[in-house]
Amino acid sequence: MSHHDGAADDASAEPLFVVQRYPSQHMVARWIGILFMVGAVVLAASEIIEQDRLAYIGVTVWLTTLGGLGAIIFFFALSLGRARVLVFDDHLVVRSGRRRARVVPASDIAELAALTSGRLRGRDARGRTLFEVMSVYRGFSAFTSWLQAKTPRQWAEMTDSSLG
Repeated sequence: MSHHDGAADDASAEPLFVVQRYPSQHMVARWIGILFMVGAVVLAASEIIEQDRLAYIGVTVWLTTLGGLGAIIFFFALSLGRARVLVFDDHLVVRSGRRRARVVPASDIAELAALTSGRLRGRDARGRTLFEVMSVYRGFSAFTSWLQAKTPRQWAEMTDSSLG
């Protein structure tokens, strides 16, 4: 059985819990993106209706700036909504918004760091980020308990360094 087959089995198994943003956190951003795009279309349409000689410049400006910004916000919010950490007994399945899901064995977590604004990051022995979660995520407290149990040395090092 290849490692990839194991990852597929993990995806079908039920996790102990999931660490992710509350839906409202990315839904608000999606609606802001939609409002920006709709606003760009309305403003561009009003420029066309006025039939000014320079209307095409106004249309271009509204659609590219406001519409483009709205699209960026909307698609960023979609990727935020897909990001999550599935927590199993001895490993994690980490899904970021942009990359494919990765299986992270608990034994690969070499370092934990408490960052500003309530963020918690785990890295491997080579310093690559394995996951990053925030204290406002659903399942965060259960995840910190899991980390304390599965990575006691790393947890102790993190809490010692954040206190000093």
